[in-house]
Amino acid sequence: MFLSLLGRTVCLTCENVIKQQVRFAGHNKWSNIRHTKGAKDQQRGKITTQYVHRISIAIRDKGGDNNPDTNAKLKRILAEAYSENIPKASLQGALKNFMKSDTQEYNFEVSLPGGVAFLLECVAKNRLQAEHDILTVLKKRGGTLEKHQKTKFEHKGIILAQVKKESLDLLEDDAIEAGAEDVSLLDGEDNMAEFTTSVLDLTAVKEALQGKGYICVESNIVYIPVFPVSPSQLELKAALSLKEILEQTDIVMAVHPNF
Repeated sequence: MFLSLLGRTVCLTCENVIKQQVRFAGHNKWSNIRHTKGAKDQQRGKITTQYVHRISIAIRDKGGDNNPDTNAKLKRILAEAYSENIPKASLQGALKNFMKSDTQEYNFEVSLPGGVAFLLECVAKNRLQAEHDILTVLKKRGGTLEKHQKTKFEHKGIILAQVKKESLDLLEDDAIEAGAEDVSLLDGEDNMAEFTTSVLDLTAVKEALQGKGYICVESNIVYIPVFPVSPSQLELKAALSLKEILEQTDIVMAVHPNF
């Protein structure tokens, strides 16, 4: 249902959904991606190279179309890359000088004790090679490679922003007007809000929030768990150890945990 207010068309259903989501988040999405972000910060060169590969794949799959306005997959990848602060020179070079690539993107899920799961983003020549490399790690460190892709994770944009005290009452409306899907006040943080967006809308929502005076501290595009788990200390230690090894594997672009 839509209603026109002060020259602005408002989706009442969307507005009600977001208003229900404005809360103090005990288990926020941002806490789930801090480990991923830290790993990426330590592997900037590797991540840049892998984005160049992904750009080449997207262009190849569309018959050489290197225009993001007509190549939706390329547009999505570029949006992710910009959110990750990949150097623009590297991205522009990949668009202009793309070569035929024999690699593909693959996602895998790994299960561990305690309900822990990882979603792995990989770039490899073929699925068999990717599975072999992952299984080699799992045989030494434990874990099960799922045979069928499941829906334990969602691909979303996350923005962490400071909220001025005078803006707290406007948080719901600002989130709706900026195009966010969800907003939460972080428990234990000083007026810090977490905005969730679609992948393609991350940059636009961030710019809209900044235009409203929000200080955007961080922004990332990640896979977040649909149902986060809380493993025991031993299970968590084992999971983090395996995660570190997987992140060092050449074909693995990112490891997303469900805790």
